[in-house]
Order: sequence, then C-alpha cells, then structure tokens
Amino acid sequence: MDRPPGGPLLAVARPFAQGAVRSSVLLVLTAFVPGIWVAAAFFFLRLTGSAFGTFWCVFGVAVPCLVVFPRPVCGAVRSLVLRWTGTAIPDSYRPLVPVTRMATRYWWNGYDYQRFRWVSLFHRWILSRVYDPAAWRDMLWLLAAPFTAGAAAAAPLALTAAGAAAVVRRWSPPPPVPDWAGTPVAVAVALLGVLLLPVGWRVAVPSARRLLGPSAPARFAARIAALVQGRADLTHAQEAELRRIERDLHDGAQARLVSIGLSLSAAERLLDDDQTEVRELLRQTRENSLAALRELRELARGIVPPVLAERGLVDAIRALALDAPLRTEVRSTLEHRLETPIESGLYFATAELVTNAVKHSHGSAIDITIDRTRQGVAVTVADDGRGGARAGAGSGLAGLRTRLNAFDGVLRIDSPPGGPTRITVEVPCASS
Repeated sequence: MDRPPGGPLLAVARPFAQGAVRSSVLLVLTAFVPGIWVAAAFFFLRLTGSAFGTFWCVFGVAVPCLVVFPRPVCGAVRSLVLRWTGTAIPDSYRPLVPVTRMATRYWWNGYDYQRFRWVSLFHRWILSRVYDPAAWRDMLWLLAAPFTAGAAAAAPLALTAAGAAAVVRRWSPPPPVPDWAGTPVAVAVALLGVLLLPVGWRVAVPSARRLLGPSAPARFAARIAALVQGRADLTHAQEAELRRIERDLHDGAQARLVSIGLSLSAAERLLDDDQTEVRELLRQTRENSLAALRELRELARGIVPPVLAERGLVDAIRALALDAPLRTEVRSTLEHRLETPIESGLYFATAELVTNAVKHSHGSAIDITIDRTRQGVAVTVADDGRGGARAGAGSGLAGLRTRLNAFDGVLRIDSPPGGPTRITVEVPCASS
C-alpha cells in the first residue's frame, strides 16, 4: 500500500504543531484570570485617575474572580491533562448537601438556614467555594499557574515568535540590504523555540498535577474512609457467610440427623415385631447418614477447601479448573504460599469469575493466570466469549469488588462487546 505524499513530513511535524496548540491552550487558561485583572487595572486607572481608587476597584474584581473562575478553569485543565496524557487528576471537593426544607419552613443547604430556596442555593454555591479546602487549592493554582505552567507553556512560543520576528525584521526594508549579522542568532532562537514546543506543555503538567490533585490530608482521609468501608463490608460479608452456614446446617445436615434419630427410634420399637420394617428403616438411616456426611463435606469445602488448606492457592485453582465444564488452562509464576485469608479470598474470587464465565460468556475456553506483581498477587481469568461484562449495581462483579475492598484489592474488567473478556483480581500481600 502506497503512503500518501507528505506522510513522513506530517508525522515529523505533528508533535511540534500539537505542542504549539497545547501550549497556547494552557497559556490562555493560565492567563485568563490575570488578564481580567490587568484589563480591570487599566480600565479603572483611566476611570479614576488615582492608584488608590484603582487598587480598591481591582480588589473588587479580583475577589469575585477567585470565587467564580477557579473551579471551571481547573476543571478544564484536569480534563485536558487526562485527554493529553491519559493521567487523571482527581479532585477532592466536598460533596454538596441537598437543599432541604425543614419543619421550620427554612431551607438547609449544609452551611446555614435561609428563608427562600434560591437564596439557600446561592449561599451553598458561594460557601462551597469559600470553605472547601480543595477550592483554596484551586485558587492557589490560579495564582501560581502564570509563573509555573503558564511560563513553561509560554517560553517555547515566545522564543519562536521572537526569533521569527527578528528574522522578518532584518530581511524587511528598510534597510535596503538584508542584515546578515544578526540573522543566525535570530534563526537559532526561532529553532530553539520550535524544538521546545513538544516539551513546554509537558513541563507544565507536573505542576498542575501537584496543585490540582488532592492534598495529603485529603488523600489520607479518603484512605481512612476506604479502610472503614472495607472493614464494614468485611463485617457484612462475614455475617452473611455465618447466616448461610447456619441455614445450610439447619436445612440440610441438621434435618437429616433429626431424621436419623427418628428412624432409629422407630427401628428400636419395631425390633421385636417386624424385622422387615426394621431393615428398611436401617437402610434409610444409612442413606440419610451418607447424605448428611456429603452435605457436611460440601459445607466445609465452601468454608475452606481442603486442597487450599493443604497445598495452597495454585493447586486449589488447578483443582477448580479440573471441575470446570469448559477447557481451562492454569499458568502460575507464584512460588510461595500466601497468608491464609489472602489465599481464601483469591480462591473464592477466582471461583466466582470461573462460574460467571461458564454461565454467561458462551465461550469455549478459560485461561487463568496467577502472577506476582509489585503490589502483591494478581489472578487473571480470561475467556473467549461474547464479552460485555460490567460491574453494575446488583451484579456479582459489584459484590466481588465490595468484598475485595476488605483486602484493599482491586478488580479490573476488560470486556468489550463481542469479547474476549479479561478480568483481573489483584490483592496486595507478601509471601510467607
């Protein structure tokens, strides 16, 4: 296939054109509010004619700008960084409390009470931008951005423009003869600016990530909230598991043991009268005892499978693969045993993923991979089915993600429509 004319040239020029556009966009965003302040200063200086009056007039413009513009401008910067680099800069704004009418007929907005709903909404809008620490970080970025991100984005553009202007000025009349003395310097400056175009906006991104991301206290608070939620989820899961065990014992093995006792009592009464009936009761008792034993073994296997306790996670998953109705292959780079709770959690998560693949994927094969990672251990279950798996509300994957929170684990789902599906469970841990 023939390449279109100019293809390699466009490929070389694309990073420079892209850098110029992105640097220009960052320069506009970082200079937007300071530009408003400078324009207001010139306007009020012409209007009042005194520096004192101009200061107070500009102060009256600067404060509303710091309330109104930081959140949308910083939101635009976060979106651009995500689009350009693929790295998300999460915000840590406090959630807004719904405006609610109280029994006193006043409206509560999370900060104060107001007589009218629209006044309460307006107060919430203002106070959320005054009392929220994340909003103050946005204001700080807005003040620091012209000297950090703005300077980094403006430097290549300024060098390019200055060098190009110098070259044009030296070759434009007058003088009637081109000035060759300063042309190499101007060309070098312009070339330096062009070469820095793909770099300038990248230098501005770390400063934006540092100031626009959550602060250390906010990260710690989010971490604590996640741990508290994980502990609560683990408590609920343990309670549900205890109820399941109690229900299975009550409806299964306990009922059969009661039936065995009744059968033995009846056999004892009929021992001298009807030997045939006694034999039938003893046969039923033997069958019930075998069924009760089978149910107790299944129940024990649901708590901790014997192969998992005796031989570890890898062999337990291999035994699970042998029972799967689809062709299942297991590969592992894990060399050592893990802590028992971690092994149990990974085993049951893998069992649930295999069950989902068998029930819903309509595929023909399952591939299970167990690998060591920097954070801990990851188990990946992949199938060649129709895809479309997602952790929606009420789904088994959502419940699995909730249970993994107790281990500080993560669930990653890659399942485009049409397949294949690749789901990874990763839990931080150390080998024992």
